[in-house]
Amino acid sequence: MNHLHIEKKGLRGLAIAESFQEEDKISTLAGVVMRRDFIIDGFVFGQTTIEGNDATDSILQMYKKLHRDDISFLMISGLIISMYNIVDIKNLE
Repeated sequence: MNHLHIEKKGLRGLAIAESFQEEDKISTLAGVVMRRDFIIDGFVFGQTTIEGNDATDSILQMYKKLHRDDISFLMISGLIISMYNIVDIKNLE
């Protein structure tokens, strides 16, 4: 991802949320690209395995699917998603 440019009006970030039910084996990830002025500028979907170890790879694949070089930061709700599927934050740089 690019460096953070706070002064830009069109600063963009990728926010990722997940959704699954207790009996599911797969969690659905939804990513939204939003500009600093709260305009939604894109979206992407992905999947992770419940209690798996593929969260980091799934997030990276979602970022690559967007084919964008103007995303400056990533927001996720935590480093452990999908029932102990750990996101390796160092690999997301």
